[in-house]
Amino acid sequence: MDLGFLDKSSDVTPLLVRLYDSSKIYGLAKDKKPLARAELTSAVSELLELDVSPRESELIADVLIELMRQAETDLRQAVSERLSVMDNVPLRLALQVANDDIEVATPVLKHSKVLKDLDLIYIIKSQSPAHWQAIASRKILSDQVMNILADTGDFGTATTLAENMDIKLTEHTVTALSCLAQQSEQVARPLLRREEISSDIATKLYQFVGQELKQYILKNYKVESGVLIDAIDDVVLEFSDADSISEFAPTQIMLNAADRFKEKGLLTIKLMLGTLRRGQIQSFVAQFSRFADLDPQTVEEILVQPNGQGLAVACRAFDIMKADFVSIYLLTNRVRAQGKMVDLKDMTKAVNYFNRIKPDVARNIMQGSITKEFNPSQVEID
Repeated sequence: MDLGFLDKSSDVTPLLVRLYDSSKIYGLAKDKKPLARAELTSAVSELLELDVSPRESELIADVLIELMRQAETDLRQAVSERLSVMDNVPLRLALQVANDDIEVATPVLKHSKVLKDLDLIYIIKSQSPAHWQAIASRKILSDQVMNILADTGDFGTATTLAENMDIKLTEHTVTALSCLAQQSEQVARPLLRREEISSDIATKLYQFVGQELKQYILKNYKVESGVLIDAIDDVVLEFSDADSISEFAPTQIMLNAADRFKEKGLLTIKLMLGTLRRGQIQSFVAQFSRFADLDPQTVEEILVQPNGQGLAVACRAFDIMKADFVSIYLLTNRVRAQGKMVDLKDMTKAVNYFNRIKPDVARNIMQGSITKEFNPSQVEID
C-alpha cells in the first residue's frame, strides 16, 4: 500500500494501516474470528466518517473495494450492513456492494441513500430478481424506478411492491401488478389491501382469486352483480367438466384471463414463457390458444407431438424466435413425455422442422385452420 503522498499528521494514514493489518490478520485466520470482523468493520466506519480530501477519499474507496473483493461472505455482509446506513459512502464502493451476491447486497439495496435512480435502474437491468425484490422494498422509490420494477413481470418483485406500504403506487404500477395478480394470489392479497386499488380493479380481480379473497373483495369493495354471476358460472362449468377434461386443459377462468391479457396487448411470448417457467402448463395452453386463435384442445394436441411439427408451424406463423420455440418445446416436455427426460432425437427433429418451414407457408397453414380444423399430425414439411 503506497501511502507516501499522505501527510504524516493525516488521520487517514493510521486507519489505513490499521485496516490493512486487520485484513491481513483476518485473511490468514483459518477460522472465522468475530474480533477480526469487528476490527475491520469498525475501521471501515471510522474511515468513511472522516472529513478527507477528494484524493484521500478515492484512496479509501480503492482500499475498501479491494478488501470487499477478497473478503469472505460473512465479512462482506457485516460491512454491507454498516455501509447501508451511512450517507458519505463513495458511490464506487456502494455499487460494488450492491452488485455483489444478494446476501451481501441486500442491506445496501434496501437502505442506502447513496444509490440514485440511475444506479438502481442499472442494477435492475443487470442483476437478478432477488436484487429487484430488495430494491422494491426501499422506503423511497421514484415513479420511474417503481414502474421499471413492475414491468419486470416478476411475481416476487410484484408482491414486494404490493406489500411496501411506505410508497404510493403509480397508475402504471397498479395496472401492471393487477395483471400479475390475475395469475397469483400471492400478489393479489397485499394488492387488494392498498388504498390505490379502485373498485373497478377489485372487480376484475374477483374472477381470478379464491374464496377467501372473494369474501374480502365483497366486504371492502363494490362489485357489480354481473361479475358475481359470471364467477358462479365459471365454478359450475369447472365442476361439470372435471371428469371429461385432461390434466392440461385450461379452465374457463384461465381462458378468461388470457382474453383479458390479449385485450390489453399483454399476451406476449415473454408472458407465456414466464407462465411455463412457473410450471403453469394449463394457463399456458389457455394463453397460447388465444395467442394463436386455436382451440385449447388443438393446442394440447400440438404439444403432445414428439417431433414438434404443429408447434413449429404455429411459432413460425407468428414470427416466434427459434430460441423461444426451443424454450416452449423443452418447458412443455411434461405434456409429451409424462415424466420422462427430453429425447434429444425428438428435439433435434423439432428444431429441424422449425428451420425448414417458411413463415409464409406456416401462416397459410394457420389461416386454413380458421375455416377447417387444424390437424397437427398431418403437417408435413419437405
